[in-house]
Amino acid sequence: MHLSSSCLTDQIRVGLLFGILLLAATSPTGAQNLDFSLPGLDQQPVRLADFRGRWVIVNFWATWCTPCLLEMPELQAFHEQYHNRATVIGVNYQDLAASDIRAFTERLAIHFPIALSHGNPLSGFPLKGLPTTFLISPTGKLVDTHLGTVNAAMLAERLAELEKMGEPKR
Repeated sequence: MHLSSSCLTDQIRVGLLFGILLLAATSPTGAQNLDFSLPGLDQQPVRLADFRGRWVIVNFWATWCTPCLLEMPELQAFHEQYHNRATVIGVNYQDLAASDIRAFTERLAIHFPIALSHGNPLSGFPLKGLPTTFLISPTGKLVDTHLGTVNAAMLAERLAELEKMGEPKR
């Protein structure tokens, strides 16, 4: 079978157009206003929308995840230092009782909000491993994702970069 060069060129154009549209439709960064409502440690809901107007660091973690545990004090330090501009929300990604997770966070002196996903994935937050940290803009858009550990200095630097690029810092 022989295809003419114009037919082949048309197929390539259609393929490229389809690929570009697919990338645009599935791009996680800034593609949508994210939201979730999950039970917190006190069984009161933790709603992402309640933090609009502020930067939000959404960190997925588990008690069995050693890198997660190592970064918890760093997340707490960032939360304390930047509480006027940003909030950290820890999303526990296990099916454990709230009392077990509360005891665990108390031992680590964690005071930022903890939400319970009971091991269920959240729409708009693609996880490829733990820990994973998502940076949400004050308007509710996903602007950055980091797989692996983070520290307070990394988060502060990235926040400053994004604010320089024109993201509002309310």
